[in-house]
Amino acid sequence: MRVAAFASGSTGNATLITTPDGALLYDAGLPQRAIAAQCASLGVALSSIRGVFVSHEHTDHTTSAVALARRYQIPLIATMGTLRALKIPAGVETIACRAGDTLAFGAFSILPIRVSHDAQEPVGITLRYGERTVSIATDLGEWDQTLLDACRDAELIIIESNHEREHLMQCGYTAALKQRIASRTGHLDNVQAGTFLAHLAADGKKRTAWLAHLSQEANTATVALRSVTSVLKFHQCEAQYRSIVALPRQKTVVWGDAQRSFQLDLWADPQ
Repeated sequence: MRVAAFASGSTGNATLITTPDGALLYDAGLPQRAIAAQCASLGVALSSIRGVFVSHEHTDHTTSAVALARRYQIPLIATMGTLRALKIPAGVETIACRAGDTLAFGAFSILPIRVSHDAQEPVGITLRYGERTVSIATDLGEWDQTLLDACRDAELIIIESNHEREHLMQCGYTAALKQRIASRTGHLDNVQAGTFLAHLAADGKKRTAWLAHLSQEANTATVALRSVTSVLKFHQCEAQYRSIVALPRQKTVVWGDAQRSFQLDLWADPQ
């Protein structure tokens, strides 16, 4: 399994999981041309994508989801709430999933995970392929035990670390937007993300963590890494993470067998 984050943030989100049995695109919040170029840079043909999993209906996650599904005759996978919100046109195949119910999709096993966000029926996922497991949870205002338990088997955890709370309060957003972001159905801040990772590390398993969906106005990669690692150090569990990477907004970051040795002791700031 190879995981490539093409983009992460309010301007677009897309992650490609590739295997010898085909690929799965998690969110498609970039134009088709951008996704095609990123796939080509990795030597992946768009025709090898078996499905597009959509976490929720917001446009930074769905820009080209329907168009890709229609053009390449691949199914859209999402909850019923998300599918209804997207208003899927005739001729596009859809597969409805439900949080907590594992979906067998080709060689993939997909567990949708309920998350708290201001969308119709948003989810994260734990995706299994053979002995490899990755969990993705972005766009959530709080985490709970259900999410924690669902991510236990993940070697790679992609978790939202959207903003630094103090920076959010001081940035130029409107009061209403600040309130939305900081709410229980908004976005995780750096300390919340670090606390989630600390609780996850309590089982002693070695993992890699990617910090996702960083705010352009209320966060930076440096600030996110500093805050998250401070929380992990407080809980004395930073050594449980092979690497922690703050994902850039528009730059591909790759994890997989070929990257594991190079990431073993790296705490990276790719921006």
